[in-house]
Amino acid sequence: MKKNALQKYWPLYLLTTGIAFMLRCFSKITDSDVILWMLTPTVRWVSILSGISFEYLPHRGYVSYFYRFLVAPSCAGIRFMMIAFLMQSFSFLYRIEKRRNGYLWFGFCVVFSYIATIFVNGIRIIASIYLPLLLERPGMADGFMTSDRQHTLIGTGVYFSSLCFLYLLSAFICKKWFQDTAKPASGAAVPACDFRPRRMFVPAFWYLLTVIGLPFCKRILTKDWEGFWPYAMLVIFTCLPVCALLYAADRLRYRISGDEGTGGTAR
Repeated sequence: MKKNALQKYWPLYLLTTGIAFMLRCFSKITDSDVILWMLTPTVRWVSILSGISFEYLPHRGYVSYFYRFLVAPSCAGIRFMMIAFLMQSFSFLYRIEKRRNGYLWFGFCVVFSYIATIFVNGIRIIASIYLPLLLERPGMADGFMTSDRQHTLIGTGVYFSSLCFLYLLSAFICKKWFQDTAKPASGAAVPACDFRPRRMFVPAFWYLLTVIGLPFCKRILTKDWEGFWPYAMLVIFTCLPVCALLYAADRLRYRISGDEGTGGTAR
């Protein structure tokens, strides 16, 4: 992080940390009445996408009696919002030169992470309802792929892949509307595509730090390791194929852009 950016935006970095801590506290709440600001729009989005009707149970959440599925406070997706907000703020704010644009970007991060969480979490909930029905096999729950691990697999796949796309979209928006991009000198060559495969490590860092790193530190203090390592391995081996797929897609896009930029001659 640049020193001048820290001096310029330290109130925003401090506020980002405070908001993240507040969201972390909200993610641990078990009373659904407190987080209706997240649950209600999410359930309505699920109903629009799937046609499933839900009924609200005070203090518990929204239930679908037909599918026997409860959208409880733990399904609100607030932790994903926290990860997305931290990633957007810390990964892009220091790149913005104008202070006014930096504060506008901060406000954008708050709103965008909230809307994105509702959109992504709705998809995750639908996947959690339908995929177990499609993949259900006799005796499957008795082996490694228990219902809890299946829930973790679906959640990790949807959340992490969405976080990667969210990072790429945020990078595009920040560069196009918030950064002051200098125009290239006359006659200077402009690369056909800014290919940086390391950028996939940014969402991976924020996601794994939150879902594995922080719980790991907590387990060190409590010395309670029951179920942690199978959970951690499942999360990591779910993230790896997503990173590999996005890397391959970006590499292919780079080669295609390179071919087009050189008049069809590959280099």
